[in-house]
Amino acid sequence: MAFMECHFTSKVLDLSVSVNLLVPDDIQEGEKLKVLYLLHGYMGNHTDWMRYTSIERYLWNHRMIVVMPSAMNSYYADMVYGMPWFTFISSELPQFVERLLPISKKKEDRFICGLSMGGYGAFKIALTYPNAFQYAGSLSGALDVESVRKMMKDTPRARLYDAMFGQLPIEGSSSDLFHLVKKNVQAKEKMPHLYMACGTEDFLYQDNQHFKNHLEKHHVDFTYVEGKGDHSWAFWDQYILKFLEHIKQGR
Repeated sequence: MAFMECHFTSKVLDLSVSVNLLVPDDIQEGEKLKVLYLLHGYMGNHTDWMRYTSIERYLWNHRMIVVMPSAMNSYYADMVYGMPWFTFISSELPQFVERLLPISKKKEDRFICGLSMGGYGAFKIALTYPNAFQYAGSLSGALDVESVRKMMKDTPRARLYDAMFGQLPIEGSSSDLFHLVKKNVQAKEKMPHLYMACGTEDFLYQDNQHFKNHLEKHHVDFTYVEGKGDHSWAFWDQYILKFLEHIKQGR
């Protein structure tokens, strides 16, 4: 694998951004490769997956390009008071890397996954654009952002939630994953297969159970796995490998 650190100017953000890339170093002429977008969590950046997991080694058995962007503490939102990170990650970034590298644009060759805040971001992008990805993964995802917002009510993070989502309730909005699922079901959209993993000692475990129950209620195609672990890189390193095997096997 070739490891690339890329810096470019985002026109959407009007900002210099950084993206890490893992790319097979033996690409054949005319070959189009699968792509996986890996999203970081709160307080993370584009270096996290390379620093804290063995993602490069895991890819020895998977022929694909991996794109690891930075989105600050944005919750991958087009912030009410701030920058349009959702538009950057969901639209401008894929367009940029597809011009730069031989990436397949077929839905069956495109995947997205994230941890914690990034799990929420991955599902939000995949459910907003249900025809863009074949698989979407969430590892310990902050899938109920209204619940997380209430947890952070009396902390310094509360102001950031207001900046991201405004002061109105998130429930029923385009930032509400429960709403997006119901909207897609009602529209009879074929959503990507959703993969959820969460540690049984994770502080987001109950929120993940809540979202799992919501998917079951609406008969959505998904896989849920859990194991002993908390909100930590030890769990995410283990389960990103499981996610890679999951998409390779086609379930």
